[in-house]
Amino acid sequence: MNTRDFRTLFGVTLRRQRFAFAAWIGSFCLILAILPNTYRNNLGSMKLRASVIEMMDSNAATRLLFGRIPHPGTLGQVIQWESGMLISIFTAIAAILIVTAVGRRSEDDGLRELIEGTGVSRTTVFAVQAGIGATFSLGAGVLCGLTLAAQVPLLPEISVAGTIALALAISLVGCAFSAVALIVSQLADDAVRARRLFLMFLLLAFALRIVAEASGASWMRWLTPLGWKEQIMPFVEDRFIYAIPAAAIGLALTALAWRLYSGRELHGAYLRSAHRSTAHLHVGSIFSLAFRLGRYRLVSWSLGIVSMAAFVGSMAGSFVTLTKKNPNYEDLMTKMSGGGDPSSQIVSIFSVLIGILLICESASAISSLADTEKRGILDAELASGASRRGVIVAQALTAMAESAILAALGAVALSVTVGLSLDWESGRDVAWQAFTQWPAAVCLIGVGCLFYAISRRLTAAAWALVGWSFVIAWFGGILNLPKWLLNMKLLGWSFSPTDSQHIPQALGLLAIGIAASALATIVYRRRDILTS
Repeated sequence: MNTRDFRTLFGVTLRRQRFAFAAWIGSFCLILAILPNTYRNNLGSMKLRASVIEMMDSNAATRLLFGRIPHPGTLGQVIQWESGMLISIFTAIAAILIVTAVGRRSEDDGLRELIEGTGVSRTTVFAVQAGIGATFSLGAGVLCGLTLAAQVPLLPEISVAGTIALALAISLVGCAFSAVALIVSQLADDAVRARRLFLMFLLLAFALRIVAEASGASWMRWLTPLGWKEQIMPFVEDRFIYAIPAAAIGLALTALAWRLYSGRELHGAYLRSAHRSTAHLHVGSIFSLAFRLGRYRLVSWSLGIVSMAAFVGSMAGSFVTLTKKNPNYEDLMTKMSGGGDPSSQIVSIFSVLIGILLICESASAISSLADTEKRGILDAELASGASRRGVIVAQALTAMAESAILAALGAVALSVTVGLSLDWESGRDVAWQAFTQWPAAVCLIGVGCLFYAISRRLTAAAWALVGWSFVIAWFGGILNLPKWLLNMKLLGWSFSPTDSQHIPQALGLLAIGIAASALATIVYRRRDILTS
């Protein structure tokens, strides 16, 4: 491997991924910068905290998702219990997106062929792909650790050793999943299918962790990277020695990826797609084509939203009891929800969580529109006689229909589980409030279509709106942001028969979405269609 070629190619690749690095790692650091002080202000004394820990551990859903809260429940232990788990999962998701973007996606677009045509060896190309994944994982761990370490002088319950252990755990989990992303990139025949394979592996890894927690078999945690944090035990025993076998597993996975990579031809795959055939695709209209292209997305998001709704809904009773017993926690819920009795606060927060998933799916649907142009599908549509206006309208209406279906499924699942866990009156209210998050999805779809109509590259800006709305809706009240800033969000404008004060805002979101979609049909006629 030529060292100079590696440095050059690595630098170029890192520059191309700089925004993805900044967005993901910056989000992790923001969470760890906000939560410690919030926990200190709202968890109360150690005596009161003990009752909170006992209550959370008694909830089976919470215990299986996050594990048991370490005792005695210091700030560091609570942070690594909840935030450490969430950051590990999101690090895995970021790893597949970044590694497949620089690996399989570049190969699909012909970039790898161009690079190797300049004399760069296959070994160098693979080393850069592996290096980018490792750099992201190490960067996420180190910067998360530094974010917590900076708060050690202010928060005695956070130790330097625990901070290092948590940073090490996050880095190791990220490196392992980056290696898995390299493996599935060799197995699948394109980036989209590689990501689907990875998500299946992530679900399997999470299922193994749940089995390990349910059975109490600690050795099973070694079978999944999502269980390594519990083995290292940050802020409890800080078992740094356990990082050695975890690192060895990561290296073994990387070696397997190299073995598969070296034995595969360019544009080849070990698992050829079963969907490839010589049959022609017959669709009745551009609307049916848009729906057909998005059917897998709809099914996967349906499973995700129903599962999440069922999970959080099952904890409604525990959260209401905790809110009533802990004045500090009640104050936190009031800031997040805007006020009301404990039941209405939990209902409002749960509905916003469903809304977050809805707008994420809507942004994904708009991103698929840019992908159809990039893959040449749009050229085929236009060549068949479809108008540009029809394509935009079809995609917008299909995305709105998908989000309505998902909102209904989430509302039903949340209503049933909240009704069983709390009471059926709250179940009815949460169904209304979850479904009426749909106008936020409509608004995002319209604005996203307008971004796409202006330029294909601007389509990713829809995700910026998702991130902004999430931060303002979830953390705005905690950070005591000005009211005018809190109002600049897509989420939280739901209503129900007993609470109709947000109907004007919901109608406003619908109007913005429809107007933006209409404007997109005009703007779209004035730009070129570029097939990558």
